[in-house]
Amino acid sequence: MENDKKLSINMPTAIVVAGFLIMLGILVNGGLNKGKSSTDDKGKTLSEQVGIKKADFDACIAGIDQSALQAKINTSVEAAMKGLKPEERGTPYSIIVDKNGTKTEVRGALPIDQVQKAIAEVKAGKVTNPYKGAVALSEPGDHIMGNPDAEVVIIEYSDFECPYCKAFQPTLKQIVSESNGSVAWIYRNWPIHQNSVQKLIAAECVAKLKGNDAFWKYSDLLFALLNPTPAPATSNL
Repeated sequence: MENDKKLSINMPTAIVVAGFLIMLGILVNGGLNKGKSSTDDKGKTLSEQVGIKKADFDACIAGIDQSALQAKINTSVEAAMKGLKPEERGTPYSIIVDKNGTKTEVRGALPIDQVQKAIAEVKAGKVTNPYKGAVALSEPGDHIMGNPDAEVVIIEYSDFECPYCKAFQPTLKQIVSESNGSVAWIYRNWPIHQNSVQKLIAAECVAKLKGNDAFWKYSDLLFALLNPTPAPATSNL
């Protein structure tokens, strides 16, 4: 689990703009990020790999109100992590919610057996780690994998520049795919690393232009740019 001390979610505008221009050039025109190319073997950029024309992608990026987006993220994060001290906050951070109203939290990229145990607890209505925040169960622009009417929903706050978030993705995918429609996963942005704001803006444009499925494919491409990830944590931090 990575702590938010590395980068405040209220970033100075100058830093955001400068970083945005650099990362935009990488995502749109191709280039290198941590030793990996952002284009495929046919020279397509990430957005082109999910079927979006460069001109449409550029126009969407230019039209994003970054201040409004950042304010929306800040509001969501502050409510969701209301029960945590600043030094306890980090990515990935997940809230597991059952339709019976029971909630628990998962701090960090825990192994699948521990996440499954937490899911079983919320279904039973008795949890080891009760959730103390005020997370919104639904927000405009939520990205959902799985059955929208699932009995259990995992709301994850994640960062495209966080290696622990990358490590946690396969775990959540497996849980959703093996749940027979009983578990859904909601992805929400929490950019606490340099360049993560630029990546999330690009991902939001993909969702806007091409839909939910393209967002998830694009997310995989973004996480693939990161270096090899650490193993999942062995305990709930």
